[in-house]
Amino acid sequence: MADNWTRPFDASYDFVRVSRETGLELDFVRDIENGGSIERNANTALYETASLDFADKFDVGNDFLRVYLNATFTDGSKRRECLGTFMPQVDSVDIDGAYREGQINAYGLLKRLKDDDFDGPYVIVAGSNLVDEAVKIAESVGLTVYADPSSLLLGSTLVFGVGRDNDAKNKLDAVGLLLKAAGFRSPATDRMGNVIYRRYVEPADMPISAEFTEGRDARFMSDMTESTNRAEVCNVVHVDFSTQDASVRGTAVDDSPDSGLSTVSVGRRIVKSYSYDSLPGVDTEDTNLIEGAANALIGTGKKSDKSFRQSDSHGSVQTVYVSDSPQTGVLFGIKVVSTGGRVGFCQDEGPSVKKDTDYTQSVWVKGTEGATGIIQSFWDQERALGPVTEGFTLTGEWQKVSYTYHATENHSKVSWGYCYIDGGEAIFVADKVEEGSTATPWPQDAMQAAADRKAAELLATERAVTRTDEFRSVYKPVEPCMAVTMNYRTGGVVGKLAIQKQTLTLDAGCVIKHTARRYER
Repeated sequence: MADNWTRPFDASYDFVRVSRETGLELDFVRDIENGGSIERNANTALYETASLDFADKFDVGNDFLRVYLNATFTDGSKRRECLGTFMPQVDSVDIDGAYREGQINAYGLLKRLKDDDFDGPYVIVAGSNLVDEAVKIAESVGLTVYADPSSLLLGSTLVFGVGRDNDAKNKLDAVGLLLKAAGFRSPATDRMGNVIYRRYVEPADMPISAEFTEGRDARFMSDMTESTNRAEVCNVVHVDFSTQDASVRGTAVDDSPDSGLSTVSVGRRIVKSYSYDSLPGVDTEDTNLIEGAANALIGTGKKSDKSFRQSDSHGSVQTVYVSDSPQTGVLFGIKVVSTGGRVGFCQDEGPSVKKDTDYTQSVWVKGTEGATGIIQSFWDQERALGPVTEGFTLTGEWQKVSYTYHATENHSKVSWGYCYIDGGEAIFVADKVEEGSTATPWPQDAMQAAADRKAAELLATERAVTRTDEFRSVYKPVEPCMAVTMNYRTGGVVGKLAIQKQTLTLDAGCVIKHTARRYER
């Protein structure tokens, strides 16, 4: 179908009062003057606003105001387009005798969400559908919502309002948080005031909604402004992933000589950092029966204090920073120095040993070459017995040792995770005892892999050079988060643009100033 908006037209405007209660159009509002403006911006919370001038009087009570464009084409045909539905507000009026004039500041209906908050704790339990919950919140203030379907569920309970565990300060913030977690765009409103929830789509994947082509039927102005963010594009991304017990940093680097934005090409590192306290699909559960092994503190030696104590007296133990730690996310270990006999460390007041259960101890160690190291998963303090110790010879390099013991009886008052040497010195890192016959990875391993993946994903996004084009056109039915093609070869602007912002001027041609972006990977 041909684009009817390539034809010249004359524009006039209608302003209509819309019932807040029923949504029905009531009557025309006569005293609003042409020349106002409507702004739509995908990067602002309210999405759309309007500024209108009136003479004599303006009063629609608490109802809404709807704006229509009436286009009359040169062949006599006509077209009527709704431009938006707003909540109008008059802050001041100029009075000169009997003459009155003022400005209407009008807001998109998302303001109903922005102006409202929860009276008490608003709890959304784990397993709830994220988008369905966002719909409920918008409907609670009387808005009509149209949402793309989504099956994504909330992973953990979320609280808004009193006792909130997030940054949502109002209902619009809460909706935005839920939609972002579901992979949706920020909420927007359509021309009739309905709230729209749409999945986020990469600009490259957006369908084309309109074309702007130079020539006889060109409906855009030739003067444009183009800018780029090339100097700000990073080539290194850090992702810090932290839980209560562990922290890791994922890193992705663009060092390809074939990339125009890489560290090699620009001659420097440009770093951008992100922080997360959770990442999808990462199991951070720690199966270690020893508490605080990552920090390796020497103290009371109690599990409740997350510390270790010295065992045997033929030397010393101390917490040390391990710059070459072989265990991801663990930077501290325990240095054991023997003065001529056995000395080591352990942790008291651990859980009981269960009969017919396998227990596996594993630890990284580096020490005096040829010295003997010893590990023992537990010791019964009341009965003065435990499993047979496992000895090994130190190589002078990092080595991981482990052994499994099958418990043949129950033990109650137990100390865990014994590590010894009988001479020389050694550093032990990541002491771990767990149920089962296999030494499993530390949670930090999974966290590190996830952080590295996320960093690589973000680097691919961050390496996009954004070219911003500002141009003006007569009216076309396009709006933010739509894609258009620009074929302005004379000006060197050719390609697919994603509309970000628009300002419509309510004048003879309903001229729109567009801000659009092109992305280059």
